[in-house]
Amino acid sequence: MPVTLKLSDEEARYLAEMLSTAAAVAAANQQDGAEGGLVAWGKLISRLMKDLSETPRLKGRIAYAEDLGAYAFTREYEENAFYQDCLDEYRDNIFWADLVTRMADKAISEHLGPEYFENMSEEERRHTAEALEKSLWQECARYGIDRLGFILPPSDG
Repeated sequence: MPVTLKLSDEEARYLAEMLSTAAAVAAANQQDGAEGGLVAWGKLISRLMKDLSETPRLKGRIAYAEDLGAYAFTREYEENAFYQDCLDEYRDNIFWADLVTRMADKAISEHLGPEYFENMSEEERRHTAEALEKSLWQECARYGIDRLGFILPPSDG
């Protein structure tokens, strides 16, 4: 059964930005076997974006992008779009969370031994790393990478 939505121009813009956010996040999915889902999402998002491009508020702001092979916001629109700010914040948070987790795992692996660390369950790893991750998170939140140091082997430097 077909679905009909009645949206204001403002709601249509919000929906288009949500679709663009979903497309950007999905495009980062590199998992094996994700291709089918990504193609299906891409087709649906493009079809919806094409339909939304007909609304007065979005006319001229959504167009067919040859490089993507789909309908998407124009580059000019994207530069100042709210959803781009959301994506930037999301990427920033993911970067710091991943950095803290990796640093904690590396330190614990070195302390306990790589073989012991690899044989721990994910739950045990997270529990063991919890306090260190919290400390590292506070450090990164306060100083960013200013106090982060790398020790390179003599052969690299």
